[in-house]
Amino acid sequence: MKVLVLAVDGLEADLVKKWNLKGLMQKEWGIHDVYSVVGEEGKIYTPIVWGAFLLGESPLQKGFTYEDMFKKRMKIGYGILYPLYVLRKKLLGGRKLGLRKFLIKIGLFNVERIRKHAAKIEKLPEALIEKTVVEEARKMGYRVWVKEFPSLNENKVAEFRAYMGVYFSEDLQTRLKHLENVYSFTLDLFEEAVEAFKDNDLVLFYSPIIDYANHMLYRPKALKLMVHLATFYKRINNLVEKTSERLSGEGAILVVSDHGYDPVKHEHSRYGFWSSNIALGTKPKSITDFKDIILKLLKTK
Repeated sequence: MKVLVLAVDGLEADLVKKWNLKGLMQKEWGIHDVYSVVGEEGKIYTPIVWGAFLLGESPLQKGFTYEDMFKKRMKIGYGILYPLYVLRKKLLGGRKLGLRKFLIKIGLFNVERIRKHAAKIEKLPEALIEKTVVEEARKMGYRVWVKEFPSLNENKVAEFRAYMGVYFSEDLQTRLKHLENVYSFTLDLFEEAVEAFKDNDLVLFYSPIIDYANHMLYRPKALKLMVHLATFYKRINNLVEKTSERLSGEGAILVVSDHGYDPVKHEHSRYGFWSSNIALGTKPKSITDFKDIILKLLKTK
């Protein structure tokens, strides 16, 4: 059976249900655990969780950690000032002073350098890539299409992630303009993925738009912001719904998110959303369950 994976970063299950987004819910849907992947580190970070999705296990034990990625980002961003950053950390610990935002404004912390190196910093080691569902499916003879997927082969998406935090404190119109740019990128990539489904057995599509919209707009008490947020959720819902109708009977369509969003803490939640257009023999309980589910579906005639 052919499999189309629609990986949508940050889909919050409560909002999907609240807004009755039938296109996203499909035939079967639910939530899956994410927190067990990050263990004691506790940082639910996009490349790590999607790495676990691809591998069927947590990549932390192999040295693919947020701490390591963050250290590399800081070295690149601070450049020759990195020793001073290390000294500040030793003296003040993790206390947030807002210095980085100031240093960005005066040009002493270089976000552009981080953007250029982000894809390399946040990519799984080659030894782990060989164990991903993508490479295992290829070894089994299946035709696979995947483009711009976190921890695997992203470029533009990694750049978006490197810059995302810059927009958090911007005015609403600037945030919305950036989100529209990300959505435009999403739409182009989505259409490319659906077209690729004709000639491939496994297609993996990814979009960060909902995660970014959550961070910038998810404020339950601000009606205007929630209306804008709902617009992005509904756009993705409509894309999935139309695609499901168009590809009806051609294969399995899995919608998967790496986590949801907690608007109180303004952090990624400990669970992700999933749905399927067909009944799954085994329903996923963890983000690490999808690798086996996908391989099993591919073998199904």
